[in-house]
Amino acid sequence: MSGRSAAAADLRVYALDTGLIQCADYALYSPAAPPGTYAEMSVRSYLVVHRDGLLLWDTGIADSIAEQPDGERLNQTHVFRVPVTLRAQLEAIGHAPADVGLLGLSHLHIDHVGNLDLFPGATALMQQAEYDAAFGPDAEELTYIPEAYAALDRNRIQKVAGGHDVFGDGAVVTVPLPGHTPGHQGLLVALPETGRVLLAGDLAYSVADYTAGAVRRLNVDLDASRESIEAARALEASGVEIWLHHDIDAQREIETAPGYYG
Repeated sequence: MSGRSAAAADLRVYALDTGLIQCADYALYSPAAPPGTYAEMSVRSYLVVHRDGLLLWDTGIADSIAEQPDGERLNQTHVFRVPVTLRAQLEAIGHAPADVGLLGLSHLHIDHVGNLDLFPGATALMQQAEYDAAFGPDAEELTYIPEAYAALDRNRIQKVAGGHDVFGDGAVVTVPLPGHTPGHQGLLVALPETGRVLLAGDLAYSVADYTAGAVRRLNVDLDASRESIEAARALEASGVEIWLHHDIDAQREIETAPGYYG
C-alpha cells in the first residue's frame, strides 16, 4: 500500500454535538424565513483523526454553558445551550484535549471558538483573510467579538491563503469559502469508505437556502457568498457530500460520536 493510500485508510471523522442555538428571529439567518420565526440551529465540531495527528475543526459553544440548565441568553433573540460538553465527547472516544495538535477554524464567530481555552498547546489553522479581519481595526464592524477568541495564542496561529493540504497527502484540505466572514473556510476530507465530504460551516444555514443559492443578508460580502455557494456546488457535482453546520434537520442524519465516518 502506498503512503498516500495508507494515510487515507487510517483517516476517520467524528461529528461532535457542541451545542444548540435557539433563535427567536431566524430571518437573521435565512432570507426565506419571515421575521420573528423561531428556529433551532445545531452547532457541530469535527475531530479528524489522521495517522499524523488530530485536527479539531471548530470548537463549538463554550463547555461552561453546560452548567446552566436554562442555557445562556446572549441577547433578545439568541439562547445558547450545551447538552454535552466537548471535553466529555472527546474523552468518550479516548482523547484528551491535550492530544489535539491542530485546531482548524472555519471562522472566528463565537459559536465556533467557544472552547479555545481547552487547547493552549494546539496550533490554530485559519485563512490569512480571517486573521487580518478578526485582528484588525474593524473587527466588530465585520461581525466579530474579539473577546470570544482572546484565548488564541497569536504565536500559534498558522495562516494560509486558499487551499491548504493539512497533512501533505491530499486527504484533508482547506477550501476557502469567503463571504460569511472575509476568511470563512471549509474542510474537504477524502474518507476511504464514506467518500469526500466538505465540512461547509456557515456557507448557508439550511440545505434549502444552499440549494436555492439564497444568501444571508448579514454576511459581510454577499457577492463572495454567492461565489462560495457556487464553488461548493461544483464540488458537490463532482461527488462531494456537503455538510452544513447549522441545519439541525440535516445534521440529524449525520451520526455523532462515538460513531464515526471512515
